[in-house]
Amino acid sequence: MNRLSAVVERARDLAMPPPAEEKRIGALAKTLLAKTKKAAGRFSEARGVIVGGSLAKGTWLPMSVDLDIFVKIDPSTPEIDFERIGLQIGAMATRGHPMGKKFAQHPYTEATVGGVRVNIVPCFAVTKGHWKSAADRSPFHVELIKRLPIEQKAEVRLLKLFMSGVGVYGAEIQRRGFSGYVAEVLVMQHGSFKSVLEWFATRFHVSDGRPFTLPDPVDEARDLGIAVSGESLGKLILASREFLRRPGIGFFQGMSGRTRSSLEGRVHAMVFSHKKMSEDTLWGELRKTTKHLVRHLETHGFVVARSMAASDNIGRSAILVIPEIIELPDLEQRIGPTVDRREDVKAFISTNARDSRLVWVDDDARVRLLKARVHKRLDPLLVDIAKGREGPIGASRELEAGMKRSAIVLEGRSLHRAANQLRWLKDGIREITSDAVGAR
Repeated sequence: MNRLSAVVERARDLAMPPPAEEKRIGALAKTLLAKTKKAAGRFSEARGVIVGGSLAKGTWLPMSVDLDIFVKIDPSTPEIDFERIGLQIGAMATRGHPMGKKFAQHPYTEATVGGVRVNIVPCFAVTKGHWKSAADRSPFHVELIKRLPIEQKAEVRLLKLFMSGVGVYGAEIQRRGFSGYVAEVLVMQHGSFKSVLEWFATRFHVSDGRPFTLPDPVDEARDLGIAVSGESLGKLILASREFLRRPGIGFFQGMSGRTRSSLEGRVHAMVFSHKKMSEDTLWGELRKTTKHLVRHLETHGFVVARSMAASDNIGRSAILVIPEIIELPDLEQRIGPTVDRREDVKAFISTNARDSRLVWVDDDARVRLLKARVHKRLDPLLVDIAKGREGPIGASRELEAGMKRSAIVLEGRSLHRAANQLRWLKDGIREITSDAVGAR
């Protein structure tokens, strides 16, 4: 047996839930299914209840199972009643356990029962192709994957564990990685865990527009790859190549690239508090705000090499940047319109008149000028942005309010001290200063 085969065989044991856990989760699913059916029986609109997700498909991983139960609702039910009935059934089925409302296209119930995350999700009882909500396809996904041979389900578990180990498993907006269903479809298409990795490592080509596309076998018009970021795709490709070249069990247990501790002193952070939001909403707003913040920094001449957000997912977050430079010259050049555009030239010169040090025309007949730079250092600019003194930059309204109220800008020793007290911030700094797995 070669090294690759030996590592894969060892990983199979890690990917398979032990019998005691299977028994416990199976009993929990049976109990909750019965409670959900009883609750659904109180509503004439209910058309059935099924267990879904990786548990029903037989592709779940040890210690990371989510229990999804789908409540089918008559398709003629108005949306407002569809949402109300779904939430009421979820609340009755999980009464006595910590629960809350989560949002996808429609709200659903999430609870923690016996240490297991349970989702009670309403969907319309439609025929294939007549979708009314995003959840309507899920029962069809379950039936499709349940038909896979048991050997291929074991290959799915291997792929999921590998994706988890290299940090690209999970379609939630914080990660923007590969969902469990995407992993299942990939194995269904390519036959095995090894074949999927070989495809990504040697034959995959990034397409124009979206980097990764994968039609849903249940609905060919739906692209499963739309939620996968280019970063997650790239990480999987590099990790696949590295694993096939140098197999190791660490790829399945949690693999990270080399941390460049020498760069930690180059990280600048805007740390702030904000009101609690759902994780999906929070990370959507953090990504949007980070993107606009970086764009604003670069309009001032501060080129950012890498940026990302970090959060405790409750009420504190940070935007982290590694700038190429942190201090700029006293003067900056501005390139204006060609001289034939009379009004534009006039506006360009008058707008910059107060700080202009030199105005001239270049060989392309464009007006240029040198002006005094307002922000020569990065940190004061970050402070001005946070406090709203730079005007709107396109940040989320909630995060912008939190920044104005509480933001502090940290770097060097001050950031190091804060990171030693805030684990989530320390993790963010480690991530932004780490190589991708397989990049070296």
